[in-house]
Parts: sequence; C-alpha cells; structure tokens
Amino acid sequence: MRARRGGRHGGVHVDMTPMVDIMMLLIIFFIMSTTFIVHSGFNVNLPSAAAEKQRREQIDVIINREGEIAVNGQSVAKPEIPAAIGRTGADPSTIVVVRADKAVSHGQVVEVMDAVRKAGFAKISIAVEPKG
Repeated sequence: MRARRGGRHGGVHVDMTPMVDIMMLLIIFFIMSTTFIVHSGFNVNLPSAAAEKQRREQIDVIINREGEIAVNGQSVAKPEIPAAIGRTGADPSTIVVVRADKAVSHGQVVEVMDAVRKAGFAKISIAVEPKG
C-alpha cells in the first residue's frame, strides 16, 4: 500500500456557503431595520391639511431691526421679558413665537429665548417667512 503525503484526501470538509448566506441575510436585516429609526430632537405632530390654518393660543415676542422687544404688542425691556410673559396669564404649555428681524443678531435672539425659558415656557418657535 502506498501512503500519500501532503494529499487532501480523507479530511473533513465544512461547506461555508450556507453560513455566508445566513450572515448576509442578517446584515441586510439589520441595515433595513436601522434605516427606519428616526433620530430627531423634536416631536412633531403635523396638522391635517385643511382650507384654513388652525391657530392655537400663542404668545408673540417681536424683536425689530433696532433691537426693541415687544410681548403681545406691548414694548418691554429685555430684563422684563419673563414678567411680561407671566402677566399674559398663559399656560406654560403655550407656544411662544419669536419673530425677529433678519438684521437682529443671533445672540440677541438667543438671549430673548433664554428669558422666555426663565418665564417657564418650554415651547418656543422662531417665525420665518415662506420662500417664494
């Protein structure tokens, strides 16, 4: 009898094809399941389309080009913003809309938003004009 050296006969062979197929299916599953997760810092409930816009109760804080501030049409100084918003008697869940002129610095808008937060209102939005 002859013995062959270095030959590949008689060894155990494991077919890797089914394992590779399963791994590819798992990868596709995880890729598809993670693409549908939305990472957003805002909870948005969009209103249904209607002929008329629905207007919720809101407080308007206006900053004009010169930096003058008004709360619901009443002129106030920056340190008086929390007191002026408190005088409206609105619920803290009321939306506060900041309407700032384009020429107003970003820093001043942030200071006004901080003053609104000090008044206890957490829902703050910045008004913009639609394009077009």
